[in-house]
Amino acid sequence: MLEITQNNNENFGEFTATFENQAAGILKYQWKNHTTFNIIHTEVDQKFGGKGIGKQLVKAAVEYARKNDKKIIASCSYAHAVLEKDGSLSGIFSSNNN
Repeated sequence: MLEITQNNNENFGEFTATFENQAAGILKYQWKNHTTFNIIHTEVDQKFGGKGIGKQLVKAAVEYARKNDKKIIASCSYAHAVLEKDGSLSGIFSSNNN
């Protein structure tokens, strides 16, 4: 079973994924300002590849942004590609990283 938890502080944060009680992946972000965070890195352990864990980490970031009225940018190429494909993120995701 996949479990995702969040650790957030003033400048940085992360979503971590555990699968069957083993560390499986991480998504790291940096706050650009009080309303926008930049996903800077997404990584999934090779032994958990193909289980959709990377996408679930990005989805957790989107859910957090929606619930807390935040915006997302992504300098991480993986997260950027996932977010760009989702047409429902208008107003949440900006493909402009500036």
